Amino acid sequence: MRTSTSGRIVSIIVGAAVFAALNFMTALALPFTLIGGILGWLVTILLFSSDKSSGKIVYDGTTKSEIDSTIKAGRKLTNGMRVAVHRLTQTEIKNQVEELCRIAESMFEMLRKDPNDLRIVKQFISHYLEPTHKIIVKYAELATVRPMPADAVETLERTEKSLANIRATFLKQKERMLSNDVMDLDTEIKVFETLTKDIKINTNTDTSTSSR
Repeated sequence: MRTSTSGRIVSIIVGAAVFAALNFMTALALPFTLIGGILGWLVTILLFSSDKSSGKIVYDGTTKSEIDSTIKAGRKLTNGMRVAVHRLTQTEIKNQVEELCRIAESMFEMLRKDPNDLRIVKQFISHYLEPTHKIIVKYAELATVRPMPADAVETLERTEKSLANIRATFLKQKERMLSNDVMDLDTEIKVFETLTKDIKINTNTDTSTSSR
């Protein structure tokens, strides 16, 4: 789960401030003050992330309306693919197309939870989902037209073989979103650890100075 840049900065500052306050004003051991700082950070993160359910800006200029419209456009394409293959008799092809739709829609749900992935999802829709939608619709039309054109069988078989590659491409795009989540969380943790380390060093320095 990610919030806006300002939300992350504020949460880190709040966490560090709570840690510093507990460290200076109480006699608690370091592990307990560190836990207090982490809790302050987490609470602030949660407060900022709650803005995602409103119509306000949810991530650095991205609005909830823009996210909703992107998801709506993507679902329109997946629904169109489902309708197109509904007439087919090949169960295996219908199942493969359904899996493509599910992968795409899982990415839309990830976007709803994490607005920072908007750029990736928009690129996915324009570069991969829209062309796939066109391929599936034309495939379904060609597979059900009667009489079938003489050269249709070869084209249909080539399209069927490409479905596995399309699935792999969809999964690769989804992996990009998951990788972003990992990197973002790792960055936030490193920043917080750096701040708490600096505070600990300053605290030790102040203590040494006052004891002289």
